[in-house]
Amino acid sequence: MLTRASTARPGAKAAGLAASGEAVGRAIGFLPSLSSSTAGWNSLALFAWRGRCNEAHFEPLPEPALVYHTGGASLVKVRNGRGWSQHSRPGLVTIIPAGTPVDWDICGGDVHSYSVHLGSDFFSNVAGNAPAREPLRFQSGVVDPLLAASITALAEELSGPAQRGSLYADAISDMLALHLLRNPTALPERPEVRGGLSRSQLRRSLDLLEERVESGITLQALAAHAGLSRTYFAEAFQKATGLSPHRYLTQRRIARAQTLLQHTSLALADIALQCGFSNQAHFSQSFRQATGTTPGRYRLELQ
Repeated sequence: MLTRASTARPGAKAAGLAASGEAVGRAIGFLPSLSSSTAGWNSLALFAWRGRCNEAHFEPLPEPALVYHTGGASLVKVRNGRGWSQHSRPGLVTIIPAGTPVDWDICGGDVHSYSVHLGSDFFSNVAGNAPAREPLRFQSGVVDPLLAASITALAEELSGPAQRGSLYADAISDMLALHLLRNPTALPERPEVRGGLSRSQLRRSLDLLEERVESGITLQALAAHAGLSRTYFAEAFQKATGLSPHRYLTQRRIARAQTLLQHTSLALADIALQCGFSNQAHFSQSFRQATGTTPGRYRLELQ
């Protein structure tokens, strides 16, 4: 199984989502080629499936799931107890509410898909303290470019994370939740963000981000530190700073890297790790995007 490099042990929520991924694997008869089980994601889990399977039966899962058909079989028949009345093909999404059994008839037997499993707090993260009613109903063959792009972005982040921490994945997760909750009757009203964060909330948030430049931090942890819901915090932080938390943290990582390049002789690979980048290649790419030059050239110009 290919997983994101991590030594962290999954918590209870992540373990529950991992169990759902294992159930899908048993149903189709092979292991995922990509798994978020040890990535530190708590609100959702993603698995990539590449293999051969002619038919499969999904037992009811305890949480809702999205299945994005990316390639392979040109036609997949889908049934949720009402006959083979729905179909999927590459580029389409199947939305499965919690507790829904699903049968799949994979014409040709070639499986290329992602499954995304939504945790118990997936919707509440964007609904504040109000209980969010799950808005999902079973649908197959859904044409939804935003869902497809979000799932693809999560898979790309999982397979090649540019930085430590899960701020980027958290942001995509919240965007997905808001998109699925776009029916206004399903989304509890959230207070309007007027003035951003208070001065003390902003200072505490900036201090915490500075402390976690190397190790990274989740959006949930930042929001809890400020005493706010995740989505409210993200909006308020951007209003206060002009930057998303993820972009702000990236800027601080670049600033720390500039200091280390100027005042130490550390190797670029070591600087990358000390500044929270997953490897030297991602560090160099981010540094060049931010400064217009490479880390090596920046160091030479200072000598």
